[in-house]
Amino acid sequence: MNSTAPVIHNLDLDLARTFVAICETGNFSRAAEKVHRSASAISLQVKKLEGTVGRELFKRETRKVTMTEDGEVLLGYARRLLKLNDEAMSHFHAPAFSGTVRLGAPNDTGIIATPEILRRFADSHPHVNVEVRLGPTRDLRQRIARGELDIAIFSYDPELDSSPPIHSEPLVWLGARNGTAYEKTPLPVSMAEHGCYWRTIALRGLDDAGVNYRIAYTSEFCQAQIAAVRADLAVAPVPISVISDELVHLGPRHGLPELGEYSMTLAKRDGHGAIEDALAEHVVASFHKISERGMRLFA
Repeated sequence: MNSTAPVIHNLDLDLARTFVAICETGNFSRAAEKVHRSASAISLQVKKLEGTVGRELFKRETRKVTMTEDGEVLLGYARRLLKLNDEAMSHFHAPAFSGTVRLGAPNDTGIIATPEILRRFADSHPHVNVEVRLGPTRDLRQRIARGELDIAIFSYDPELDSSPPIHSEPLVWLGARNGTAYEKTPLPVSMAEHGCYWRTIALRGLDDAGVNYRIAYTSEFCQAQIAAVRADLAVAPVPISVISDELVHLGPRHGLPELGEYSMTLAKRDGHGAIEDALAEHVVASFHKISERGMRLFA
């Protein structure tokens, strides 16, 4: 008896990249800008992709598009395929750089983002040494201007920075799971040192809301601030992406003000070269991954 094997279609990576861009931006026009295609071309690609998989992937709404259940499933596959493709292409086409590059990052965000940045860069440029210098934003600005750093990431200030933000994320209050620190009066808070953007936003929010508080713990490092929270000794203003099983998001129902978002930007020293450009790409990609996690947590 003859049997016909089922036909397995190949998933076009260009279509997959467009699909991921739409999912991440929630908008066909913004996705078109991201993949450098026209909006009409994006629509045609979506139709072709839906024809390939035989499923409807998006619910079309007036101002945005949302994924169907099948679209959510495909998104995971598409991201993994693109990640593997990009890693393969980087391996064979990335310049064989060597030497040292100096990366500056804030004491707070640097601890969160640096591991992913270093891992990605080491995979694609294993012969380049990376020197990481942590410090407050004001110091990083000065050091990149003096050429003491090759690339730096720091809090975005629209009055000082001409480059757009590379990352935005909700800044939230965190407390210990099943903790009671937020019920205390005055409210004990764990803060970064003076000059930290998070500290400025949080204290302004508490003052505007008329919350009686005391700064119970101060540290230049985000991990030390969170340690006080885990011990239920204080609450702290930190990015939503650092939430773990031991921490919970606190808000107005706990008597705490909303803090909005904070943004990060990237700067390179004058006369930077290809190695700095390569590291910058990994910085942006790493923060994009953090953004995705933050959006899932904040949803």
